[in-house]
This record gives sequence, structure tokens and C-alpha cells, in this order.
Amino acid sequence: MNIDRKKIKKGRNHKIRNMERKFLILLLVGLCLLVTGQLVWAEKWEPYQFKGSERYEYKLQSEEEEKREIAFILDIKESDKESFKVTYITQGILNKDELGAETAFGLWGAYGISLNILIVNPAYAFFFSQIDLQVGEKMNFFGAGIVKVIGKEKIAGREGFICQLSQADEEGKMMAEWIIDPNLALPLKSRIFDDGQLQGQSELTKYMEY
Repeated sequence: MNIDRKKIKKGRNHKIRNMERKFLILLLVGLCLLVTGQLVWAEKWEPYQFKGSERYEYKLQSEEEEKREIAFILDIKESDKESFKVTYITQGILNKDELGAETAFGLWGAYGISLNILIVNPAYAFFFSQIDLQVGEKMNFFGAGIVKVIGKEKIAGREGFICQLSQADEEGKMMAEWIIDPNLALPLKSRIFDDGQLQGQSELTKYMEY
């Protein structure tokens, strides 16, 4: 029985090339799916990107010597195609002797932490807007701080990513924690820490679109 060794060798080489080709195709497909999955699921958050015709209602709490709690409402309604009517409300209960200059133009101004710092501290907004919103993500900002996405939580019927900012030299010491829904312009919840101690927090109690 004559065996054509060249044909056998050629056939084997052909099978090997086919297997290599199939492996490369599968590898490329896998990489494409991985990249596509990351593009689909990894989101970033842009603060203050308001849609208009929407309403945010918050509960604000101060954890300083004298604890305070008030409500803050931001109401945005379309006036015409080029403009919006914006209403700001701070709402709470004060003793008679607390009525005065400090509370005449908004309740929170007299309580230590300014309202905008408590909801969206601009010093921290940059950190939280840079990280991919995926559970397990971690980003080190070269000595300025470390941001981690540790899970998800529902606030006021909406789901957001729990993002924690801690000191770079002492990762366990928190600077801030925000719960972020990438579809909203403001965090669902924010907590501000000083030397690891909670100083104040804001939490969304209601969101609606008109």
C-alpha cells in the first residue's frame, strides 16, 4: 500500500491552518464582544446636565453639634422653547428666635455647610465624573484620592451606583460617598466626611419629569 506522505503532511498543515484561523476568529469575536459590552455597560456621569421640565426634592441633614434637617426643592419648568422657569425652595421648621438675617434668604446658609457643597461638592465632582460606573471599578488620582464603585442602591425609586472617595494615603478614611444615577444631573445621595466623620448628607426623596 503506497502512502503519499506529502499529501498527508499537506492535509495536516491545512487542518492546522483552519484551526488557527478559527481560533483567531473566535478571539476577535470575543474581543469585540468585550469592547462592545464595556461600551454598553460602562457609563460615565456628567453633573448638572439638566433635561429641563423636571423636579428634584431633597432631604438635607447636618451632623454638626446641632443637628438640622430641611427640605430642598429644585423645580425646572419649560417657559418657552428657549427658556425655563426655575424655582428654588428650602423648607424647614425654626424656633421664633431663629428667624432673622441668617435665614431670610434660605434656611441652609446658617448651618455651616453650604447647600451646593452638600449636594454636589465641586471639589469632588471631578473625581466621580471620571470613573466608569461599573461595580468593582477603582481609580487612583495620583495622591489626590481613590474612587471605588462598590455596589448599587435604590433611592426614591431610582437605582444608582455607590461611589466612594477616600484619601489616597489612607484608603479606609472616607472623604465623600455619592450614589449616582448617570441619567440624572444631581446625585441620588451624597455624604460629606471630615477626618472620617460624617458632617452632612443629602438624599433625594422624589424626582419627576413634567
